[in-house]
Amino acid sequence: MGVIRLVSWNVNGIRACARKGFLAWLASAAADLVGLQEVRAEPADVPAELRAPAGFPHVAWSSARARRGYSGVAIFSKLAPLGVETSLGEEDFDREGRFALAELDRLLVANVYFPKSGNYEDERARLPYKLRFTPHVFDVVDAARRTTGKPAVVMGDFNIAPTPLDLARPRENANTSGYLPEEREAFAHVLARGYVDTFRTLHPEERRYTWWSNRPGVRARNIGWRIDHVLVSADLVPGVERAFICGEVPGSDHCPLGIDLAV
Repeated sequence: MGVIRLVSWNVNGIRACARKGFLAWLASAAADLVGLQEVRAEPADVPAELRAPAGFPHVAWSSARARRGYSGVAIFSKLAPLGVETSLGEEDFDREGRFALAELDRLLVANVYFPKSGNYEDERARLPYKLRFTPHVFDVVDAARRTTGKPAVVMGDFNIAPTPLDLARPRENANTSGYLPEEREAFAHVLARGYVDTFRTLHPEERRYTWWSNRPGVRARNIGWRIDHVLVSADLVPGVERAFICGEVPGSDHCPLGIDLAV
């Protein structure tokens, strides 16, 4: 394969993002595989140029069955996958369309939209669900690693800022969804099982964010959170040539991020 570029982006509705320049960005991103989260649509709901974008002949969608216009992930790839799995093996998870695992020639790439732990009324409303979902994703990916003998990339919107360095106002958000102690502990457990946070490894002290509130002026003042991540199994770390966050890209309340990986 040589060096490939893997990019992740929570588009917060692919149709809305398309109206803000998504296809122009996609054409210029030089990505070999793009994982999208929160597409909020089924393939039949979107025009052909979004359903199967030019230059990306291999497309996989996983839409939420729980309700229309909710959640959902998609993979657009220039690389031909040997297969794509969209089931986590539990209906309680699968009905929300949060997972797609592509097997490539030399590695596995999981594109995941991890659930939020809270809602507008309760910061912990879905915390038990999230704390079951998160390790289960890695159980499934690790099972695929054992079966295929291939290393893995797990990327997407984790909805977790792992450390105080990963959000602008950690003290004020100590009890806020996305920075709850239980969530940060769950992220630490993922790292302990042999996964590496590529951006933080290559940029150990840098304050960069991937999500900003829609409140006026927040993004302009860069009051954000780094809750989107690209993790790799430890055996891939020597091949990570670059880890980047594209905070200047508009179109969503999140921004694209990714890695250049030699495989």
